[in-house]
Amino acid sequence: MKVNKSVEQATYVLLMLALQQNHTPLKSRILSEKLQVSDSYLKKILMKMKNKGLITAISSKNGGYQLARPIDEISLKDVFFALDLNKDPYDFNHLSYHVFPDKKHVKESEDKLYSVIDKAFDKFYAELDNFKLSDLLIDGNYQNGILDWNLK
Repeated sequence: MKVNKSVEQATYVLLMLALQQNHTPLKSRILSEKLQVSDSYLKKILMKMKNKGLITAISSKNGGYQLARPIDEISLKDVFFALDLNKDPYDFNHLSYHVFPDKKHVKESEDKLYSVIDKAFDKFYAELDNFKLSDLLIDGNYQNGILDWNLK
C-alpha cells in the first residue's frame, strides 16, 4: 500500500481546523494557501472528508470548513477510510492458475495468502484506529483553538 499525498493533506487540514481560533470556519482557499497545495485538489479531499462526517461545510460569506467532531475523536484510520484508501488490497491476476496444474492446491494457496494479507490489514487498521490526530497536538491548544489562519 502506498500512502499518498492526500493522507498528508487531509491530516494537516484536520489539525488546522482543530487549531483554528474559536473553531470558526476556514475557507478552502485559506487552507490551500497555508499548505501551499492546489485548491482544486484540496477541495476533492475536503469533499471526501465531508461525505464521511469528519468535517462540515458552511455555505455563506463567512462560511468554510469546520471539524464535525472533536479532533481527539478522529483517528488516522478515519482519514484513510474517508479517502477510500481501505479498498480491496487484492489486485491479483491469478497467474498461478496458468502455471501450476493442481488447481485445488492453487486455490488453497491463494486462500492462505489472502488470509495473511487480511490479518496484516486488520492489524494495520487497528494501529491507525488507536492513533488519534490529537496526539500530534499540544494538549490545551486545540480545545478552543489558538491560531487564526485567516491572518496573513
